[in-house]
Amino acid sequence: MEPFIVDIIPGESKQLPKSSHEGEEFIFVMEGKITVAYGTDIFELAKGDSIYLDSIVDHLVTTTGPKATILGVVYVPV
Repeated sequence: MEPFIVDIIPGESKQLPKSSHEGEEFIFVMEGKITVAYGTDIFELAKGDSIYLDSIVDHLVTTTGPKATILGVVYVPV
């Protein structure tokens, strides 16, 4: 399990393709608002919201507003 804090800057992550990897992810929005593209679904999350997802599904986290800060926890089985 690997926890990390990430600042998401508007426009930067929109240039990236969706990614997938083995494991599971938990994301908690500490500040701002984010959009999580997960497979064919889109989720809008605000400060205090969280999402849990299977990382094998293509996903991408972006923000369209001011900078957002998330706590992400990734679990990859060994």
